[in-house]
Amino acid sequence: MADEYEGLSEEQYTVEEAVAVLEKTVERKRSEIEGLEKKAKRLKNEDSKRLNAELIAYMKADVTAYVTVIADMTDDSSMLEGIDLDADPVPAPENYADYVNGLGADDLENELEAQSIRADYCDAVVEDLCVNIGQSALESKKMLKALLDDPFALEQIGEVIFYDDYLYDLFVSLSEEKAKDKGKKKKKKSKKD
Repeated sequence: MADEYEGLSEEQYTVEEAVAVLEKTVERKRSEIEGLEKKAKRLKNEDSKRLNAELIAYMKADVTAYVTVIADMTDDSSMLEGIDLDADPVPAPENYADYVNGLGADDLENELEAQSIRADYCDAVVEDLCVNIGQSALESKKMLKALLDDPFALEQIGEVIFYDDYLYDLFVSLSEEKAKDKGKKKKKKSKKD
């Protein structure tokens, strides 16, 4: 993975800085979860209990996501012990905006930085995965045949080439060379006949 990540307001983060931001977020959220769990014992209204429980579940899932990113960034799989990585996604509760709006300035800044770092990191991981898949696919004759037989795949490949000036110019150049070569072969064939 890259040594720097673009984050909030185009800032650059080293891996260490990004991890420090995420660790601060995890610590803060764990503390907030603890506070919400204590608050749950005092709630009487069923709607309030439900919203509180949904916020706790969402924040726990958020912590799991941040810990997973930290573990991947630091290549420390021991951090994942006891974490259910196959858990279903938890939807944001109705009161999540209230939670975010209730954060102090420093905590809000930390929240936004952490979200940005996590999103950038996840995008980079998916991008690397797609590059590896693409490279492996182009090196496999069976995958090339499957791609040639798939209209959607052909459209996607064509779109990539069409919108990339270098690739499109190369494509046109190769197509023209191929057409010239076909013309030369036809002339040679007709001379032999």
